[in-house]
Amino acid sequence: MPIDGLLVATRFGLYADLAALAGLPLFWWSMRKGTGAEARGILAVLAFGGIAFSALWLLASAAAMAGTSLFASDWSVVDILLRETMIGPLLGVRAVALLLILVLLLVSRRADGPPVTIALLATVAAATLAWSGHAGATEGVAGTVHRAADVLHILAASAWVGALLALLTRIFCSASDVQETEQTALMLHRFSLFGTLFVITLIVSGAINSVMIVGFANLPLLLHSLYGWLLLAKIALFGGMLILAAANRWRLTPALTRAANSGDLAPAQARLRMSLTFETIMALGILALVAALGTLDPLGG
Repeated sequence: MPIDGLLVATRFGLYADLAALAGLPLFWWSMRKGTGAEARGILAVLAFGGIAFSALWLLASAAAMAGTSLFASDWSVVDILLRETMIGPLLGVRAVALLLILVLLLVSRRADGPPVTIALLATVAAATLAWSGHAGATEGVAGTVHRAADVLHILAASAWVGALLALLTRIFCSASDVQETEQTALMLHRFSLFGTLFVITLIVSGAINSVMIVGFANLPLLLHSLYGWLLLAKIALFGGMLILAAANRWRLTPALTRAANSGDLAPAQARLRMSLTFETIMALGILALVAALGTLDPLGG
């Protein structure tokens, strides 16, 4: 089965946007950090982006079904998707969550308050992605288990992506500030504790998803399908992220702490900056692969 590039592109944009929207406030909340004006502006852009990418994904899905272009949509197909499939309800829930985030960002007077409510609404918006792929098509009790595992997978991945974006921003913005660098090192240390839970959740939920999608007996057949090869690429990137995360935890973060104490920040910051950059690139690569995997028949060749 060929990959529909337009559909994959809209899915990737949607996944990346909602992962950042859910992950950033979760990270700030876990670090007991407030949301200043700049952070709130970023969240507002991401919430608008979630609405826009959702609309584009709907149109791209309709175009893929009807065999038309994105800008010449068959509106009867759009109507069918909204009325007769789970796409309508999930887009409704997502839209409500994203609009509430925008309202909270506009009317809240606590500009530096903890983003707990925003984090909860953003996780709801991200969780709706579980109904837009293979998990959404699974029925009965198996479907409930599959979607629960997918929701956990999505939220753990979002938390990791949000942490990477926040930490990468901090390491770039604290180039010559010793106190900021010490705080960054402390945040990296704290995140490593959460990161262990994220990794366990991703491995367990990912294994459940794979078995639910193809069946345990059919797992060897994945080696003969495009889906299987892309899944292996995803696992390889995940393994690369684990290696970099371990290096950050056990080598680069302690080195950054020592550098902050000695005042020689540049070398340690450069190494950590490069590691976080590559880890973020790998995370985006995984999101792109997930966007493609959701459009393919796992055993379709």
